[in-house]
Amino acid sequence: MTEKLIGRGNTADVFDIGGNKVIKLFKAGYPVDSVQKEFQNSKLVNMFGPYIVKSHELVTHDGRYGIVYDKIDGRSLYDLILETYDFEKYSIALAVLHKKILSYKVKADSLKSILLRNIENTDLISLQCKSKLISVLEVLPEGDCFCHGDFHFGNIMVSRENYYIIDYMNVCSGHKYGDIARTVYLTEMTPVPAGITDREQFLQIKKTITDIYLKEMGVSRDLLSDWLTVIAAARLSELSDEQNNEINSILDYLALCGI
Repeated sequence: MTEKLIGRGNTADVFDIGGNKVIKLFKAGYPVDSVQKEFQNSKLVNMFGPYIVKSHELVTHDGRYGIVYDKIDGRSLYDLILETYDFEKYSIALAVLHKKILSYKVKADSLKSILLRNIENTDLISLQCKSKLISVLEVLPEGDCFCHGDFHFGNIMVSRENYYIIDYMNVCSGHKYGDIARTVYLTEMTPVPAGITDREQFLQIKKTITDIYLKEMGVSRDLLSDWLTVIAAARLSELSDEQNNEINSILDYLALCGI
């Protein structure tokens, strides 16, 4: 296979392999069951519209596991919104696309069961806090919507004014408010990236685009309050020791929530 590196992430590299295909090649040692899970999820959603990047096969290359996808020549919404400052256009585009996928039904792992597992698996909060969080989670509504599980500006590619969703690792079935709350968390509540010189301006950008997104979604922050609490807590199990800023931010937020 002849390949050209075109993208690099925390868990995988993306290579152009020709024929309008790419391979998402996971890092050496990355759990094969997680790769298989993403592939299974991608097959679940392959038929959900032209905005889904189609997957084709699970492969191995140089001792690493990978998934072959259609190639999208484009840029992420994250890059475009920071380059153009067209907050209205791209925040609305994010919401319009999110409403489309939430209209689909899917049989997959339950969002609430995933949140429960992640809360139970973190060592960063006490058993008493976990008990409070589980009580909050238990009364939240179930659902069968197609929840992306990681729907944010960085996971939407734009090519010739067409929008495409990438990264299906966290696909699940649940209530739409859970997936919307995850988007709000990732958009507004994550730390300012290193290298940003004007921190206050960036925080205002994050709030502005979240406000526009929620207005287009037709969902108030009040409706998402309990979802945001458990989403933030569950996020702790995803973070490494090097991500202290986000860990501390979550712990402060949970304290404000009385957890």
